[in-house]
Amino acid sequence: MKALKSVIAAFALVCALLTPLFAQEGEGEVFAPYPSRIRVGVRGKDIVLSWEDSPDVGSGYAVYRHNEFPEASNFDEALLLGYAESGEKDFVYSPPDEKPYYYFVLGRVSDASQGYPEYRIFIPLRNIPIDAVSVSMAQNPDATDSPAPSTIPEAAPSGVPVLSGILARTDNDAIVVSIEAKGSPGRLVIYRSTAPIKTAANLLDAVLAAIVETGGGPYRDYPVPGVDYYYAVVRERDLSSGSLSLEAGVNATSAPVSIQAGLFRIGLPSSGATSRNMPLPYLVLTTGFADAKPVGVDDPTPRRKELSAETEKTIATIITGYGSMTQADKPPVTIFPEDLQSGGGGEEYALRTIVANHFGQGSYREATRQFTLYLSLPRSQSNANKARFYRGQAEAMSGAYKEAFFDLLQAQDSYYLESSAWIDFILERLSRD
Repeated sequence: MKALKSVIAAFALVCALLTPLFAQEGEGEVFAPYPSRIRVGVRGKDIVLSWEDSPDVGSGYAVYRHNEFPEASNFDEALLLGYAESGEKDFVYSPPDEKPYYYFVLGRVSDASQGYPEYRIFIPLRNIPIDAVSVSMAQNPDATDSPAPSTIPEAAPSGVPVLSGILARTDNDAIVVSIEAKGSPGRLVIYRSTAPIKTAANLLDAVLAAIVETGGGPYRDYPVPGVDYYYAVVRERDLSSGSLSLEAGVNATSAPVSIQAGLFRIGLPSSGATSRNMPLPYLVLTTGFADAKPVGVDDPTPRRKELSAETEKTIATIITGYGSMTQADKPPVTIFPEDLQSGGGGEEYALRTIVANHFGQGSYREATRQFTLYLSLPRSQSNANKARFYRGQAEAMSGAYKEAFFDLLQAQDSYYLESSAWIDFILERLSRD
């Protein structure tokens, strides 16, 4: 049974944290008609349930109990205990005997005419606890006067391994955390924080320092020097089941501990695969200003260096064979074959008319004016890019290199090779001016 609960707890924890239950059609919103983070505890002779309200439940909740772990196959054997309104987060029930029962909460359906009166969704650690809970009829009656906390940890039965003490101290450039435990509590999770860790909610702001095995000796931590730290230790199995209990001096330190700032660290510690990476290292100055080299003694300006005769000869050979890299020949004027045809209509016909009557005849200034008038009206993306490509060539042939550069740059996405040749030529001509 214990092995089964461990498997259920691990599976439920992964499902509860990573997988949403429903998604509304057409939207990315999650539909979760059930409470979450259910807690079941004992207060005197009463069973106290607490949970987090769901915004998707508008008709309240139904509270049940069962002799066995509840699921869809045995739900008909569950006993309805009562109802809670939407927005309520707790429910108190007085059982008639000391038998252990499973308590769970379901969201009620607003319109049950077409199906069940509640959403029969069973998710461990969200609306179903892992363990059964029982009360003792011999409880001290004064205990019923104490208020029920939001998270009620169950007391560990006799013989169950528990943590009995924690001590954090400095040792040179490390903080040594010693843990005392009774029995074999399994793997332990060590948290570090810059604020006291008093409740389970404080663990959300803490850093997971390491996961260690019991009996492995004290844990050596290497945090940033000069900062006060608090430590807490919890059993890994308690994290899986959601039943956390923190007590100062038992599994959480009450006094801060820090490493003296300025200690020279000889080497970095070795950490296991389950440990979290250390924070940013503390800056340690190992030399003084007297040892520093004055600024401005040497001139950092690069010096001109003469090349050897063999290198000069090689450069001359490359330039002779391939020509100067700073020269670019004027590319030939490009006219696409389809633009020399008289067919088509609308935008294409107007564009082909300008190409045939002006651009193809060498009237580049008039072609530039006509392409500008053509682009003054809304055109399709393809025709606009082609018109800019033609206008860029016409401007380049007319000597308007700056205007041609920007037109060809915009047309480069559609006519990369043709535009790139003209852009190289234009940049070379502009560099001469």
